[in-house]
Amino acid sequence: MVMATFVAVLAYGGERCRKFYLEALPFFVLFIVYDALRYVMPISVTPSRVLGCSLDSAERALFGVNVGGAVQTPNELLGRLANPALDLLCAVPYGAYLFVMLGHFAYLTRKCSEEARRFAWLALGTHTLGFITYQLLPAAPPWYVREHGCVIDFAVGNSPAALARVDALLGVDYFHGLYSRGTVAFGALPSLHVTYPLYGLLVTYRSASLPSRVLQIAYAVAMPFAAVYLNHHYVLDVLLGFTYTLVVFAVVQRLSPVSRADTEAARSTALRPCHDSLAAPPDRASAMSR
Repeated sequence: MVMATFVAVLAYGGERCRKFYLEALPFFVLFIVYDALRYVMPISVTPSRVLGCSLDSAERALFGVNVGGAVQTPNELLGRLANPALDLLCAVPYGAYLFVMLGHFAYLTRKCSEEARRFAWLALGTHTLGFITYQLLPAAPPWYVREHGCVIDFAVGNSPAALARVDALLGVDYFHGLYSRGTVAFGALPSLHVTYPLYGLLVTYRSASLPSRVLQIAYAVAMPFAAVYLNHHYVLDVLLGFTYTLVVFAVVQRLSPVSRADTEAARSTALRPCHDSLAAPPDRASAMSR
């Protein structure tokens, strides 16, 4: 009800509100669809369909390393490095990803409306592919296999995995609370966490300043490392997340291409919107806005 009221106010609250509404519409759809998964997943997914040890075996076959006669996954290898400093470092992208994404989008709505639209549609398209995969190939994360074995039990809720160490270290309950509210427990494939840094990096790569570009690249590298180190995802999950993002980005670029004039406008207007007429052709730009 809150979301419906907010959207109605934006849609009919004046020209500037309507402009923001069109730019942010994919995010409104995304949040509602994600929340709806809590009702869909229990109906559409059965324990027998969930990839558990089969995904773990595939990870060992493709990326496993023989250590002392036993094949270990990258999760297990990185787990040997566990220490409080590395825990805190990896907790930063995992704890702030949503705020970073929304903050970056809000900044782009002021800087360049075309980049903001591409950012939002890239997020919606990537998540849609991820949500479909959750239905077709539900998968247990590595922490589940380590703690519960191959038997899939829907009574087991989401877990912060190694992030529980961060909660204990800081004396807080942030990650426990965050994951207890999670909608999807068996949605490890693909990793959508690793896709978040790519939205801004891909959309703004040509227009971003060098420091911004370096920071975004560092963020995009830190997230997959954290996903594997924290025992939340396999390398296979990470690679599929990357693939989905690149595929959707190619489609978005096709429907709403970035022109040279758009790039130059984004560079020269630090906090002013780009001129839409300099960006995508009117028919394609309007198609992306609807």
